[in-house]
Amino acid sequence: GRLRRVGDGSNLVSMTYVENTAHAHLQAADALNADSIVAGQAYFINEPEPVNLWQWIDQLLALVDLPPVKRSVSTKAALRIGGALETVYRLLHLPGEPPMTRFLAAQLSCSHYYSVEKARRDFGYAPQVTFPEAMQRLQRDLAARA
Repeated sequence: GRLRRVGDGSNLVSMTYVENTAHAHLQAADALNADSIVAGQAYFINEPEPVNLWQWIDQLLALVDLPPVKRSVSTKAALRIGGALETVYRLLHLPGEPPMTRFLAAQLSCSHYYSVEKARRDFGYAPQVTFPEAMQRLQRDLAARA
């Protein structure tokens, strides 16, 4: 019940499933040689389409039979709270990370998603596991651990 939506809840983010990331690494390694376009390059590996962060978080909560996030806080307020908590933790030498930081407030409220077009073009990247299938696998894994 402590989680709050930060911002207006419309932010889009990139997601990736671990098997898709591993597959991309293997594809890039297969394409790698001294004359390859892949050599020395950096690539974004994620689902081709971004997801709404807060809808996804609500999906995760549903997978473990928890209610969706109902309450929210503005980005401005979360940034202020994060800054204050960072200061308190630093001055009092508290262990661990504060429950809110300015970085976390920005990550939870702003869109950040990336194109995989370069990876598609250079070594044929395409996700092997769809996002819905990845969520089904996650649900099975969580149920097995319960």
